[in-house]
Amino acid sequence: MRLERRGFSAYRKSLEKLQPPEIVGQVDNPVLETMRRLWWRAFDRVCGFFVLLRLSIFDRIHGPEPPTPADLTREADHERLVGAFPMTGDTESRERRTGLNRGGKIGSHYR
Repeated sequence: MRLERRGFSAYRKSLEKLQPPEIVGQVDNPVLETMRRLWWRAFDRVCGFFVLLRLSIFDRIHGPEPPTPADLTREADHERLVGAFPMTGDTESRERRTGLNRGGKIGSHYR
């Protein structure tokens, strides 16, 4: 409500008074700063790998999520489009439904 009364320009002026954020741990030496950034980038990648590993294990144990109504609608729309325009379809049949493994059962396809 205050922004509507004072206008956006007053809000912008108050933002200009703010100090830029300080980068915590920033080093003045450019070589050390580059090494620090590369270290954290590598650390982030390793952490991301472990997250993906944990999710993969979870998916193998519990299987993929069952298809949502949106997945089923998308599948039906795709089949209608392929029926109308066969040249845009997949090279293999679309017998496998979303959320089902190669055997046609719900569960992970890794088993």
